[in-house]
Amino acid sequence: MSLPRIPGVNSDSAATELLRTPERLAGNTQSMGHRIGAALDTDAAVDDWGLAPTPERPYPVVLVHGTLGDRESVWRKAASALRAAGHRIFRLNYGELPALPGLYGLGDIRKSTKELAEFVDRVLADTKASKVDLVGHSQGGMIPHYYLKYLGGAGKVRRVVGIAPSNHGVEVAGLTALVRQVPGVQAVVEDKVLFRLSPAFTQLLHDSEFVGELVAPGDTVDGVGYTVLWSTRDELVQPPESQQLRPARPDHPVTNTCLQIIAPQNRTTHLAMPYDPIVVRETLKALAD
Repeated sequence: MSLPRIPGVNSDSAATELLRTPERLAGNTQSMGHRIGAALDTDAAVDDWGLAPTPERPYPVVLVHGTLGDRESVWRKAASALRAAGHRIFRLNYGELPALPGLYGLGDIRKSTKELAEFVDRVLADTKASKVDLVGHSQGGMIPHYYLKYLGGAGKVRRVVGIAPSNHGVEVAGLTALVRQVPGVQAVVEDKVLFRLSPAFTQLLHDSEFVGELVAPGDTVDGVGYTVLWSTRDELVQPPESQQLRPARPDHPVTNTCLQIIAPQNRTTHLAMPYDPIVVRETLKALAD
């Protein structure tokens, strides 16, 4: 027995598809749990405004959620780990549409990147730091590249860590899978409506004009270090290997880390990546360089 092949949603084999169902359910459960936890936690939205970075950790960390994510729930695991390691953390919500209040990462990605640029300027002004580190999940791992290449971010960023980043775009089926899995979203609006209302949904597609503009200068820029953390079990970014970055020049430092190379039995899916303990550990290692 086989199922029709839908990239990012199922495999050719019904047996394989059944085996992957628990992975997706586990990822969904984690995401829902952290959304509920963030809503109940009065300290979930507190960032480190007014606290100067330490000499040991001089670069504040800006955390950038992905499509349909938010600043509180996506980073609950990473935020506590980063603080415990001595980092100052700052998080933003971006890409909110008037027609869909409370849902983020849906607006025009160029405008969302401007929101990121303005937020970084606020962080630098507050901390008096020379540069920031950017850590982004999914779309939040993509928009730093537009910021670096087109909005003057290269002089303000030391390192970019992409967690399951859509660096070279995604496929329609992958976005549809995301809508179906993010807790509460399908109940709010159907996936086809999101494609009509959200500029980001069209811009994220691998063959979009936006992605073409994003990748045209090459994947990397001078003066910035790059780390990509990706999973072979990613059901949104297809193929998963497309998340990897290629240095535009030989002297550009790029580390592409596959989760399953470190932990072959790991089954972490796209939504669960920010909560995975190995991903959090590798993020801390990247920022310690």
